[in-house]
Amino acid sequence: MKSARQGDIDAADLVVFDLDGTLVDSREDIARAVNQGIVSVGGKELPIEDIIPHIGRPLVDTFKDLLPAELKRMAQGAAETFRQYFFRHCAETSRLYPGVLGCLENLQAVSRAVATTKMTFMAVKVVEEMGIARHFDLVQGSDGLPHKPDPAVLSRVLEKLGKQPHKSWFVGDTVYDIRAGQAAGMRTCAVTYGIGLVDELEQAAPDLLLGSLVDLPARIRSG
Repeated sequence: MKSARQGDIDAADLVVFDLDGTLVDSREDIARAVNQGIVSVGGKELPIEDIIPHIGRPLVDTFKDLLPAELKRMAQGAAETFRQYFFRHCAETSRLYPGVLGCLENLQAVSRAVATTKMTFMAVKVVEEMGIARHFDLVQGSDGLPHKPDPAVLSRVLEKLGKQPHKSWFVGDTVYDIRAGQAAGMRTCAVTYGIGLVDELEQAAPDLLLGSLVDLPARIRSG
């Protein structure tokens, strides 16, 4: 794991967060919606624990992986059912991870954004339901953009907010997040409580590796 230089940390003026697995523990709500999609095209419900490792990947790819061979052609339809169901039920069991609210409140001097594989309208709905929308200058989904680890969604955030990559951080819970941040020229922070495996996150060499976001504000200060 690399260590960011103190001078670089002091100069940071943007922190971008992944959504699912980083800010919000939405695994059960997402898994339920995935099962709705599977059933809608004639498949059988899967155990939640079989779905969780796929969370954060492009939705159609997830269904191609989870549907039986004879139904894989129905992945797009299953994804559409997912979106409709999840929009209505995105906050039934979802909760902020411990430390998230305090972290956001203690980063008031720094611009904050969300960058997620979700469509923007869905991501906005989630942050509103979680009561944290007021903390973000921008919520950016991957509408028509390549998905992480491609840095496109992060480049879009930097462009819209007029920020420089070397003064910006991306915080996520998977290797895809860390690689996307690095490819965008940003500094990266991996959290260990989400979907990603700790040893894989360590191998991705983020600038910071944290067990709770409550520790993040002490490491990032506006310059």
